[in-house]
Amino acid sequence: MTRLKSGQDLVTGILFALVGGFGIWIGRDYPMGTPVRLGTGVFPMLLCWGLVGIGAILVVQALLTNGEKLTRWDWRPLIMIGLATIAFSLLIEPAGLVAAMVVSMTLAALGTHETRWLEFAMFSVIMVVVGLGLFIWGLNMPIKVFPWN
Repeated sequence: MTRLKSGQDLVTGILFALVGGFGIWIGRDYPMGTPVRLGTGVFPMLLCWGLVGIGAILVVQALLTNGEKLTRWDWRPLIMIGLATIAFSLLIEPAGLVAAMVVSMTLAALGTHETRWLEFAMFSVIMVVVGLGLFIWGLNMPIKVFPWN
């Protein structure tokens, strides 16, 4: 019988696999398109299968290599990341991409005491520029940039 060597890897692997599996189930009816013209469901499906694969790798790793034992949960990061995701989804339409990104990144940064705010400010500027470059200029997506757009 194989003994568990890393409780954290096991729980993380199971969590990844469950989230990926749930995403696959939700997206089962999304259009996949053809090899020449991919549908909107291809990318989410690939990401979800990637999560399932990473989860499987972590479960195997938990059984084969020594790692961290499962310790108590730190709820603050979990709550703040959840709030950041919800804030982004609620703010993207009325407030625009820039405000939604800044608010969600700030909430996520509040999830730990280790945040260095000067580095966070520089990181936020870089991420906003990358987000604007990718989604607005690169992909030409019809997303508000600022509330007044």
